[in-house]
Amino acid sequence: MILRPVIYRRSILPYERKRALNILTKFGHSSLAYLTLLPDKFYFFSNSGRSYAAYTLVGNVAIVLGDPIGPKDDISKLVNEFKETCLKNDWHSVFYQVLPEYLTIYHDLGFKSIKIGEEAIIDLEKFSMEGGQRKGIRQSVNRLSRKGFKTKITEPPLDDLTLKQLKEVSDEWLHLQHGSEKRFSLGWFDAQYLKNCTVIAVSEA
Repeated sequence: MILRPVIYRRSILPYERKRALNILTKFGHSSLAYLTLLPDKFYFFSNSGRSYAAYTLVGNVAIVLGDPIGPKDDISKLVNEFKETCLKNDWHSVFYQVLPEYLTIYHDLGFKSIKIGEEAIIDLEKFSMEGGQRKGIRQSVNRLSRKGFKTKITEPPLDDLTLKQLKEVSDEWLHLQHGSEKRFSLGWFDAQYLKNCTVIAVSEA
């Protein structure tokens, strides 16, 4: 008899994404949180229904994007429930790009951590371009302003014309990079997703 891991073939139902969005709106706080709404993720909800993890399957490895999203007192339970579910399916469980605040939980449940990088977080309310250290940034901004470039913030929902213009920019950039969309933790151009996002664009006046 040959045994193999459970093969998962299904798609996320609309009510599941809506359920995840409701939790995310209340408890999402990382830069990766909204990427969990993109359609390349599956959802694992805690038994309490208060939190969720967004993951994808690569072979028999279930990779969660970032930390679970939900109230802090439910995170440990979800991580353990997800781990147990993976074991039953003969999957390896991985949490990718997690924040330091939950490392103790992962370690207590038998996970090992590997540092792969750091993320710069800027407090926009306190950020200033004043001072010698910001001289280069000021010069770049002023140079673009003199050339007639302006910044425009567009709030959702985005109209079809705006999405079309953004798609043209995205396609041209990909062509210049001789590459393709990276997906998962880096996102990609998904019109339905972007339609509900705030977009900041720089263009010639």
